[in-house]
Amino acid sequence: MKKYTYFLPLIGIISFVFLGCSKSSDSSTSSTPSSTTSTSTSTYTRSNTPAKSSVAVPSSLSASGSASSRTAYAAASGTAMFYEMLKGVVAMMKGTISSADLNLMLIDTRIADGYTASSTCYEQGTYTITFSQGMYNSLVAMEKEFGGTEGESGSMSSSFKQYIGTSISPPVAYKYEDISAGGYNHQISVGESCSALNETFRWNTAKTKLSSQFGDSFGGETFKGTFTYDDTNKISTFQAELSGSFAMKMYISLKTCSGSSSTGMTGDCVVFEFKESYSDATNGTSLMSAVGKADDSGGYAKAKMSFTSSGTNYEFGYKEFWQGNGTVDAIMSCSSNCDSAG
Repeated sequence: MKKYTYFLPLIGIISFVFLGCSKSSDSSTSSTPSSTTSTSTSTYTRSNTPAKSSVAVPSSLSASGSASSRTAYAAASGTAMFYEMLKGVVAMMKGTISSADLNLMLIDTRIADGYTASSTCYEQGTYTITFSQGMYNSLVAMEKEFGGTEGESGSMSSSFKQYIGTSISPPVAYKYEDISAGGYNHQISVGESCSALNETFRWNTAKTKLSSQFGDSFGGETFKGTFTYDDTNKISTFQAELSGSFAMKMYISLKTCSGSSSTGMTGDCVVFEFKESYSDATNGTSLMSAVGKADDSGGYAKAKMSFTSSGTNYEFGYKEFWQGNGTVDAIMSCSSNCDSAG
């Protein structure tokens, strides 16, 4: 249910667009919290599961970057719509990847201890691991790759910092097995219990491809999603779908800048593609697509949106430019697309 909550601000943003134009679960362990404070910066290296779960994401996509050194394009001409939506999806992706990194790291230690692939499912409370400083540092490093900071409220690392150096009972049931499906050879299934395994992680023998599927529900709403990471081509994808009183689908791909696309860029850099659809009985339906590029100092997007509300069809395009600290420099609206804008 935790991932479901990330949808809420996005729903508000979409409602704003319409108006303007016409599971929470706690991570818990059975150990006694430790006051260990080590200055070590070495990280835990996963060797039995994929070492990485995502490309590095520019800090401007979480509005935590430093002030941009670029020249502003123009004074903001309105309120940003796509940029806020983009940051919301990145926040969802961050929460998902953070949880994935923790699960893959915990089970990596189990495999290293000799618990190899089998049909056995291990319930919560039936196994323990030692949570090390290196594991904590790895969570911090991942969160920083998404523009976060150590000790950030609500982060996975802040939740587990107190357990450094202690033996913990991880808050998930899991099963690890060998498979042969779609180019993947290994799979971990996790959940609150062995009878409720609702998230899977698959990877190939070379550990260069990772794919995850997850699902959740809350009341009458159903949430499901996937993420993938291709370490060879440095591409991450994330997609999520919510159905119930309304329907929403979102997809984003992030590819690490290389060659000419990295020229003049600062820090982490990605080229991205975004797609979204939304519908409900009150507001109508909307479709959005966008492409753009971002680094730690800022970014831009060219977006196109169409929607139907109260029997009226609308279509327009726009460009948005932002700085690393989240300040929007310019918004350029166009009648249908922005091929000639900016």
